[in-house]
Order: sequence, then structure tokens, then C-alpha cells
Amino acid sequence: MKRRCLAFYFLFALISFTSPAQKPGDSLFADTKVHDINLVFSQTYFWDSLTYYKFKGDSMGKDVYMMCQVIIDGTTLDSIGVRLKGNSTYSHPGQKKPIRLEFNQYVKGRKYDGLKGVHLNNGAYDPTMLREKLFLDVLNKHKLAAPRCSYTRVSYNGQYVGLYKAVEAIDKTFLKTHFNNNDRNLYKGDPLGTLQWKGSNQASYYNDYELKTNEKKNDWSDLVGFINTICNSGGAFETNIQNAFNTSDYIKTWAANNLFVNLDTYIYNAHNYYLFNDSLANKFQWISWDVGVVFGVFPLWWQSKAEDLDILYLPDPPSRLPLNKNLLAADEFKRQYMEALCSYLYNDFNPVKLFPKIDSMANVIRPYIYAEPNANQMYTEEDFENNLGYGSIKAWIFSDIPGLKSFVSTRWSKVANQLCEKEWSCTLGASFAGMGSDILNVYPNPSGSKLTLQFKVPEYNTVINFKITDLLGNKVYAEDAVLSAGQNTKEIDISELAAGLYILSTDAGCRDIRKKIVISH
Repeated sequence: MKRRCLAFYFLFALISFTSPAQKPGDSLFADTKVHDINLVFSQTYFWDSLTYYKFKGDSMGKDVYMMCQVIIDGTTLDSIGVRLKGNSTYSHPGQKKPIRLEFNQYVKGRKYDGLKGVHLNNGAYDPTMLREKLFLDVLNKHKLAAPRCSYTRVSYNGQYVGLYKAVEAIDKTFLKTHFNNNDRNLYKGDPLGTLQWKGSNQASYYNDYELKTNEKKNDWSDLVGFINTICNSGGAFETNIQNAFNTSDYIKTWAANNLFVNLDTYIYNAHNYYLFNDSLANKFQWISWDVGVVFGVFPLWWQSKAEDLDILYLPDPPSRLPLNKNLLAADEFKRQYMEALCSYLYNDFNPVKLFPKIDSMANVIRPYIYAEPNANQMYTEEDFENNLGYGSIKAWIFSDIPGLKSFVSTRWSKVANQLCEKEWSCTLGASFAGMGSDILNVYPNPSGSKLTLQFKVPEYNTVINFKITDLLGNKVYAEDAVLSAGQNTKEIDISELAAGLYILSTDAGCRDIRKKIVISH
């Protein structure tokens, strides 16, 4: 009996203290270190071969790999597939081109850290090398479907090429990890996935989307049905779209793309996303992809500053993007969108919280950026340091990449002002249009000694100016006060003022209130 108890105790302890099973990629995408990837080629002129296969693949519309050995953080894998990738990100001179690794290209079933492959991005449009990682970290923090990102030092045959961002591939491994199934269709919204209705013929959509799974079966009826739901539901749109689509997660992703100004996605350029037909949820799921120009790298073509993007932006005409148009036309979906925007604004995009992350991550990657060979550097060390803060950088494609901290500070203020203009309260969680003077209550009125003010602050802590003027406009009392979000109570001493009729006004940003008060002694 005693032995059985001891055995049971041992088994219980073993189960209790065993760490949970790792998910594929948990080691590679651990962001506490810069990983090391060394690509070892047997060919003497391997670079010529890599560039030739890139040209050949582009001309055929097909990915062409070559074989090499890879050593990742000391682990060696022979016979893996490697190719250069990218369009404009490939055009910068030097060998710091974007790379795609396929661990199972030549050895079936081969994986590293549970992954079949990984993307290595060169940060072509980001002198800080932080934008993509910062944004993907936010999406993953909120459990939205998006790839993970970490940093890696990349070498060819032991010669350091440069610092890259390792980005998770959107493949069946990703689908299984995020949705616990991967059997149905995965589509990529490229080159122009507007989700506009083009009729019931599946072939009408072949040029706008890419089917990434079940290619041999080539049945696009689910995507056609989904687009039909978006565009042709009429008054049943709200019910139909929620039955067909994870609207909650999409709305959160949409709000993040707007606030952080990532325009190279559905909200503007209508590409760089995936749609997965999730068999467990029996709904389509939205997956983010390719966020390298986030944090305002480029604005709308008619705007000089990305910081000015309207928080309710729709294209002209709005029907070009029917998903966003129809969601925003529904009060409930608009409410969810505004609440998601507010949540990001105060918890993720807040300079007080975001700037320390920028500084911390910059300290980690700085030595690797400074060590890059000059011939491969996409930006100088000075560009890196300036663009972290308030210095804009001229790039070979985009004329002006705003300083990261400068963009965050300006965009935060612009969005806060837009919320006021649109009469939306992040604190109250609703529109405060129509509340009018009810935001400020004054009692007793008339009064001879003290006035008690109850002021409902629609936003977070706000400096409010209280002012009393006589009927000729002369200021007889003024005070600035910092009020907390929500309901506030404050007393004003009026015992020294002469009896009569006065105007109490508040200067509270987007909520300026005027009240008549009577002083009687």
C-alpha cells in the first residue's frame, strides 16, 4: 500500500511539474535573443546561382529553390531549400536580400523547431528594423491570427550578411497551431483581393486571389459564397456575416491597421492578407501578413502625412472595399471597431508604454546593425539612430519615412482629436453625441457661497479649465484642474463674487460647456 502511494505521488509530481508542450516555432520566435542562421553552400558561385534562380522563378511564376546546409543556433540541417524572394524589397543593392527557407524541400517531413520553413525579411523600408516586430507583437498579444517575428543574424558560409527579421510562414503548420485544423481552403488576398462580387463563376476570382491549399481539387465555391455574403446580404448582412466570418477578430485587426497606419493591406491596397475556411468554427478567419510598412511608412497618395489618416477611412468610392463599408454601416460593428481602436490607443500605442519597448528592442539589435558590412547596409547607423526618434529618412522608394517616436506621438494626438471631433468617448465606451450640457451639472444654483460641479470626463485624465464671466464677458474666476476619466466632483468658492447672473464655462478640448449660474447672498 505504501509503495502504491509513493508511486502515485511520483506520477502526480511528474505530471504537475512537466512544462507544457511547446508549439511549433516557440524557440525560434523567442524574442529574448538574436538568433544565428548560417547558410552553407557547396557551390563556388552560389550567389550567382541564387540570383539566377530568383530571375528564373519570377519569369515562370514559380518558386525555384536551391540546396544548401543551414546551421541555426548550432543545430545543423543538411539539404534544405533556399531562395531569394521579394519584389521591391529585393531591389536594394548588396546581398541583404529577403530569403525564404524550406526545411522540407528536399527531405520530406524535415522540420526545425516544428516548422516547415521560415521567411527572413530584410527591413527594406524601415531604418529602425523595429516596425514589423512591434506591430506583430501587438497582434499576437491580442491573440489575433498573425505570424510571429524575431531577429536573426544571417551569414553565408560564415560571412556575416546582416540582421534579418525571422517571420513565421502562413502554412498548414500555422493553421494547425492557431485553429487546430488545416484541412479546408486557405486563400491569399493577392494581388487585388477587394472582396468585390464578380458573379458566381469561380474563374472570375482566379486573378485576384491565390489558393494555397487543396490546389488539385481547386474548388473555390466557399470563397465565392463568402464574397456573396459580404456583398449581397442586404438587410440580413449583420446576421449572415457573423455566421460566415470571425467578425470580432477582423474588426480588431482592422482597427489596429488603421491606428498604426499599415496601409499596405486590405484597408487601402486590398492585399497582403489570408482567409482560412476554419472547419471547427465553420467560419472564415482573417490572417494578417506582410506588415513591413506599418507605423506610417507611406501615407494615402493624396495626403502628405500618414498621421492624418481618418480613423473611419473608407476609399472613394467605399464600394471598392465592401467588407469594411458594410461593417462600418452597422452600428454594432462600428461600436466594436471604435472600442478596439480606443483599447489600442491607450494600452498599446500609448507613447508612455511604447517608447520603453522601442528603446529596449533597439538596444538588443544595435550591435548587429552596426556590424553589418557597409556594402549590405540598407541604411546607415546614423539613419538607424535618427529614425528611432524624431528624424525622418529619405528612402529609395518612399520619399519620407517618419521617425518612429515622432510618428507615434503625432498619430496619438491626431487620433485623440479625431475621437473628440467624432464625439466618441473611449472612457464611456460609446458616442457622447447628444449629451450636451448633461456632462456638466452645477448645484446648488442659485448659491451664495460654494458651487459643486459634477463633470463627466469623456476621455482619460484631462486638464479642464473652469471659468466664470459676468454678462459683459469679464472673467471673474478661472482655474485649471486635472480630472480623471469618468465622474468628477469639484467645489468652487464663489463667496467673494457679487450677487448676480454669471456664465460658467469649461474649456475641455472637444467638450466646451456653458451654464448660467445665479449668485445670491
